[in-house]
Amino acid sequence: GTSAQTLLAASFVRVHLGGSVFSGSSLLLCVPWFAALHSRQAASMGDQRRVPVGDDSKDKYSNNTVKTSKYTPATFLPINLYEQFQKMGNLYFLLISILMYIGEHTLLFIGTIKAFSTIGTLAMMMSISGLVALLDDNKRKAADREANAQAAMHVPKGQKAKQRKDWDQVKVGDILVIHEGDEFPADMVPLFCSGEDGQCYVSTANLDGETNLKIKSAAPLAQKALTPSNGNDEQAVLAQLAKLEGAFVEAEAPQTSIHVFTGTYHHNKSTSDPLSATNLLLRGTVLRNTSFCVGVIVYTGKETRMVMNSRKVPLKLSNLERTTNKVMVVVLFTQGLMALFSDMLYLSQKGDYESLWYLPHIKLLLPDGVSYFMTFFVLYSNMMPISLYPTMEFCNSFQTYFIRNDMRMYWKDLNFPAGCRSSNLCQEIGQVAYVFSDKTGTLTQNIMELKKIWIGGRTFGEMTATKGFSAGKELAEAKDTDKGLEKTINSFLEVLAVSHTCMVSQTKEGDGSIKYDAESPDESALVETAADLGWVFTSRVGAKAVVTYKEIGKNKAQPPKKLEYEILATNAFNSDRKRMSVLVKQGQEYSLLIKGADNVMKKRATKNTKHEELDKLLTDFGTEGLRTLLVGKREISQSIAIAWLVKYQEAQRTLTNREAALDKVAEEIEVNLDIVGITAIEDKLQDKVPDTIEKLRVAGIKLWVLTGDKLETARNIGFSAKVLVTGMTIAEIEKPATGGDVASSRELRDWASKLANKQNNDKAVMVTGAALEVILGDIVMKQEFLDMAEACSVVIACRVSPLQKAQMVQLVREGVKPTPVTLAIGDGANDVPMIQEAQVGVGIAGREGRQAVNNSDFAIGQFSYLQRLMLVHGRWNYRRACKFTIFTFWRNAVQVLCIFYYTLISGYSGTSIFEDWIRLSFNFLCSIPVMATGCMDQDIPDLAALSNPRQYAWGRLGLDLNAGKMVGALVSALLHSLIISGLCFLAYPSFDALGTGDYYTFGTVVYVCLVVDMNYRVLFLNYTHNKYTLGAVAASSLGLAVFLCVYPMVQPITYILVSNMYMITYHMARALPFWICVIVVPIVSVNVDFFVLLLGRIFSPEAQEVVELRMNLYRKSDPAPNQPNTTVYSSLLNTADQTDSEPEPAIGNDHGLDVSPFAQQKCTGLPFDNSHVFSRGLSTFAAFFLVMLGLLVKYNAEDIQQLRLQYAGESGPNDPDPWGTLPREVVNAKDCKHGTTCTWSVKVPKTLRPPILVQYHVGPFYQNSNTYIKSEVPQELRGLAVPEATRKLFCSTEHSRVNGEGNDIYPCGMKVMSFFNDTFSVKGVEINKKNIAWDSDLQRFNNPPDYLKRKKTTWLHDLYPTVIGKEEGVKSEDFIVWMRPSAGSSVTKRYGWVEQELKAGQVLEVTVTNDYPVESFKGYKQFIFTEIGAFGARDLGLAYALLGGGFLSLFLVVASQVLLWFSGRSEASATSRSLPSQNLPGPGPGSSQPPL
Repeated sequence: GTSAQTLLAASFVRVHLGGSVFSGSSLLLCVPWFAALHSRQAASMGDQRRVPVGDDSKDKYSNNTVKTSKYTPATFLPINLYEQFQKMGNLYFLLISILMYIGEHTLLFIGTIKAFSTIGTLAMMMSISGLVALLDDNKRKAADREANAQAAMHVPKGQKAKQRKDWDQVKVGDILVIHEGDEFPADMVPLFCSGEDGQCYVSTANLDGETNLKIKSAAPLAQKALTPSNGNDEQAVLAQLAKLEGAFVEAEAPQTSIHVFTGTYHHNKSTSDPLSATNLLLRGTVLRNTSFCVGVIVYTGKETRMVMNSRKVPLKLSNLERTTNKVMVVVLFTQGLMALFSDMLYLSQKGDYESLWYLPHIKLLLPDGVSYFMTFFVLYSNMMPISLYPTMEFCNSFQTYFIRNDMRMYWKDLNFPAGCRSSNLCQEIGQVAYVFSDKTGTLTQNIMELKKIWIGGRTFGEMTATKGFSAGKELAEAKDTDKGLEKTINSFLEVLAVSHTCMVSQTKEGDGSIKYDAESPDESALVETAADLGWVFTSRVGAKAVVTYKEIGKNKAQPPKKLEYEILATNAFNSDRKRMSVLVKQGQEYSLLIKGADNVMKKRATKNTKHEELDKLLTDFGTEGLRTLLVGKREISQSIAIAWLVKYQEAQRTLTNREAALDKVAEEIEVNLDIVGITAIEDKLQDKVPDTIEKLRVAGIKLWVLTGDKLETARNIGFSAKVLVTGMTIAEIEKPATGGDVASSRELRDWASKLANKQNNDKAVMVTGAALEVILGDIVMKQEFLDMAEACSVVIACRVSPLQKAQMVQLVREGVKPTPVTLAIGDGANDVPMIQEAQVGVGIAGREGRQAVNNSDFAIGQFSYLQRLMLVHGRWNYRRACKFTIFTFWRNAVQVLCIFYYTLISGYSGTSIFEDWIRLSFNFLCSIPVMATGCMDQDIPDLAALSNPRQYAWGRLGLDLNAGKMVGALVSALLHSLIISGLCFLAYPSFDALGTGDYYTFGTVVYVCLVVDMNYRVLFLNYTHNKYTLGAVAASSLGLAVFLCVYPMVQPITYILVSNMYMITYHMARALPFWICVIVVPIVSVNVDFFVLLLGRIFSPEAQEVVELRMNLYRKSDPAPNQPNTTVYSSLLNTADQTDSEPEPAIGNDHGLDVSPFAQQKCTGLPFDNSHVFSRGLSTFAAFFLVMLGLLVKYNAEDIQQLRLQYAGESGPNDPDPWGTLPREVVNAKDCKHGTTCTWSVKVPKTLRPPILVQYHVGPFYQNSNTYIKSEVPQELRGLAVPEATRKLFCSTEHSRVNGEGNDIYPCGMKVMSFFNDTFSVKGVEINKKNIAWDSDLQRFNNPPDYLKRKKTTWLHDLYPTVIGKEEGVKSEDFIVWMRPSAGSSVTKRYGWVEQELKAGQVLEVTVTNDYPVESFKGYKQFIFTEIGAFGARDLGLAYALLGGGFLSLFLVVASQVLLWFSGRSEASATSRSLPSQNLPGPGPGSSQPPL
């Protein structure tokens, strides 16, 4: 009736039968059904396992193939797409593309933008990111292949010879032979080691980064069985493998801890050995100082400790990315508001547009309010920048490259350059508000030297610069003079020489001297000092520690004594126990030798221990910054020792929770200790630590030091490192001996009250780990402590565990609002939880291994490099990242606002002013310049940033990317979009008169002006310019030129994409107003930007210190006497490139760094002078230039003569006559009815000189309506045959394809059906109808091969016989001109040319046939005679735009000076204000940092 689960639980219970020890599993496996069940359970990863030695016949366990790559050919696409669509922007554009496709192919709403234009850009951007991910993964695959193909030496079952076996073929149960220098391919239990007593040495540097060698041991029974009688010859050992027939290993389930292992080696049915972590050789470790070892594999592949400890780098979303995501939500909301506003405007005027007979009206499935909202939402979709993520990744890659190659962060001692493992956090190191630092090995060198000891009431040693312990002679004299003290001294040194885990090895010099490999620098220092004082640990022989003892002092000439200590048990050190001890037997005497932290040792001392004296000594040592340990000893009787060893061995044999069981047993014997002495070890500060900490404090960063030292030691180190400064109010919070939580709470409130009464920022809190346990366990006290800590610039936590370090970081991240950016820095494995918990983790390549480095986001060699990492790279990267982020949103906002304005004059039909393929290039072309900015821009040089740490406040306070900055960017986008659209729209009549006013050409004009403005803006935003930033702008401009010379100019490309774009570049470039717009847009923009910059400097004082720095850096002469604060930077006035003033570090030739000026970021180039003097001078010059150019254009336009005959309807306020039209030039003849022919006598007001252009004008007429533009079949117009499905797609209304008689209309579309067919003639004046259409269009338009032969077809001349000749068809120039849609809300088209002069006073007899209906939409019609000049016809719009820009510039110049006067600042003082003082502590006493 026993369940299988109970049997499983019992299967590993050890029982005693007849004096022999058996495992329950070996008994229960006799039951067939249970054996099968056990086999299946053991095969899974979560169960304990039984591994027969040499038997690999059953593939029950994981294979040994290691796979770190993410992708396979089948999974790359789905996995990578899943990863990329985790980004909000990518997902947004995918959804928008789907909406665009729905709009194109359904009647839910009108799709105004083709889906390919967005999905194509998205695909390109995601392809780049995917390619980078694939290349990275290919590197991982190559490393996997190399690792899996390594050779292992395998001994097949029943054989004696080795065979090669690839690592990926190794299985559980295999017997492998590992030689010195070889890496272990899987986790194995050693069966034989060639070292003394079955021991071997392994290097675990690949696993935990620790450089000290570790001792491992073979299972004693297996070692004995395999040891040949004639030595340790390898072949002889392998010949003994037959003796292990039937042996097996019981091992725990695979787990992650590399320091814990529980198992049993069963040699036969009656004998077994317990196995612990010392009996497990881990994959990735390397055999050292041992000839060879033989072992059995117990874990393979993903079940090995190394692979199970390999984990993905924690995903840390940068503060900038989080802010960007929030901005995207705001942008999305803004986009929705714009769409809603446009929708409401359309609905309010819906009736007017539905009355326009020439527009295709589509019956939509959704209500108009919903469908048009979706139309506009899609139209404005580019408000969200699709290129932001690739731009960010590109800039992050270069910022990572610069960090890795910075020569000034290269540590020569360890050949260690700076590293970056999280490129998305490059700008995060410029926003840090809290730094959490370990002390030992981080602030200090982790080079331990025993400086002082206390023995028998006396203190020996001095704090000298001499290396090592300085009181050896004094100690010898004390032994000579005080026999009682001599015994205590020997006991003290005995503990140091025996109670440790050090290993002895020969030095490389080969002189017979020895060195100690210790697990920690402290232990090595203690053993070395004991050796110097006569107690020399020489070797380990089996379980014995051999010590050579030689008396020091006078009359001590006898030879050294050899002492052997049998190590019966070792109670290992861990972070919970904080002590280590050994139970030894010497002769017949048993003793416990122990050393540990004072807080745990004092609890276990004998009752006669003088605690007051110890406390005073510990305080004195701590005040000197020394690390202390208490040394103890206990003499133990044989009976107690044996009884305890039984419990110890039982704990060792425990298969579950063995470590906890051993700790519990250790507690029983580590009591009643005689304290024989105290050690005081010095750990010196690293170079430039005080300077670095001082700069971090001046930067306003709060420093939390988290250490395992006691409070006094931490306090002393705090002062020496300038963490604490003289005059600082320091609160000390310790867990009280009585009163518990109540007393702690009272103490907390008392200190909080005291600190609150202090007005200065120099406040600090020191708290112990014991107090933290109480504080963090109570919600109220935790908040009180956090409130108090927030008011302090420094917090020092003493005696804290690794878990508490992480908890402190978590406390700040979760409790402080707004959430600050936290940085944790440490050098050891115990710092990893803190490093991973912080937003930014920095690992120092210390002497405690590389675990901190391997788990960090950034790695440096010394703590002092932190100031350069944060104050230089972090600050630069933050400002760069914010600049390109805001610019990217600003850029797209300008583009979308231009589209929005065009919506107002295109009948709210959803027409984008930019043709789809033109619009497609925008993100790419405009991303190139800002990428260079994001990589190279420097507002101030590196030394200026280091000399002025307060400048770090830009990132810490988030001054470059916040709600105010985004509002400012949107306002700026509004101004720039108004400048671009306003200038181009005012110049539109000039383009129209010159034959370039069609939708495709005019949209390209606006687009070129937009890109030019974008490139100018990048130049304006950059602080300095070099060949890279200028080259990027040039590349963008060149890319635009190449694009416009290929897409619209290469006929096959244009015909495939959009036929109407053919040759627009040529015609656009011929128009002089185009070049005027291209030049004037950046000129007006720079004047506006200079004024906005001035407003920022006057009303946003945080920008002033940068201005002051730059003015002083680049000033050629000394500043004016009345200029403030210039002495602060007097050392910076004599050079334009401060980086050259610091000598290059001597780093040797094997560093592997890129030392080029580019990699060292010395390509600063020329500064951009945006001072007020320069800006006012430039604005004044620009103003006069624009005014003069405006006057020139105005004079030219007024010299153009015209005559306008209005014969139908009235022009209204929405479509007035061109600016500058005189009343005498307009003849109103409105009595001509539709369908009649009318004749008038018209008097020429002023002589018109030939050639005279004849035009017709119809208004309002929305040829720029989205549905109207698309209502044609381009292939049909070129004379090509097209399927009926294509005709239905483009000519959506049936009456534009088929007439009432059922005949096909050729060509089809509403453009054709709305062709202007009024005729116009002047008696005695010939109107030449040639040369009114583009030659390229004449070439493009062709009649089909079966023209006039196709049956049941209504041709163009059948529709308009009075206008289009039968022979002409679509080759009619009148028709070709009409088919190029106007960009404006009215139509002005060329009708012909008059080659004779029309003199003033001459009477013209004008005849008009009025066949074109405009009455239904209250339109009007005009025929126009006009001269044509270089700037177009009679229209003053362009002139007024230029004059307005000029007068605006003059106004801004005057306003700038007035603002300076009213703000009470002179030219100099306008740039002297410093960063806001909030949260910025002043320099401490004695600081070299001047106030700003």
